[in-house]
Amino acid sequence: MSSPRPAWDEYFIAGAQWASTRADCTRAQVGALLVDANNELIKSGYNGAPAGVPGCATAGACPRGRLTAAECTPDSDYSNCISDHAERNAIRRCPPRELPGATLYSTRRPCPACWTLIEAAGIHRAVWLNTHGEIESLVLR
Repeated sequence: MSSPRPAWDEYFIAGAQWASTRADCTRAQVGALLVDANNELIKSGYNGAPAGVPGCATAGACPRGRLTAAECTPDSDYSNCISDHAERNAIRRCPPRELPGATLYSTRRPCPACWTLIEAAGIHRAVWLNTHGEIESLVLR
């Protein structure tokens, strides 16, 4: 007997986890997917330095990456991080006309700056894994 098909949220969170394997960060590997209302993948993204800029894990170039976990406050605004976040990379690579009504899947809860981008882009819903590995979501519009 075959196993049941995963629900869409489980399926796309697994895709975001796959995208996170490309991340170039010493602290966190984050992946994100943008999916349209028909459950079709639009774009993916992962965290890392912009193209052409020395990366954190590969080149040790991130000021935040040189700090210990204790030196990074839990409510950090990430201003000392050179990486573009996974959510931002996915949004930036997506044609703007495809963003309204889309769902963003991320392997972690988006930071405050990413929430601003998500809302401004007209994204309908955000889905992420919480710190316990459970799926959470928020309908934005």
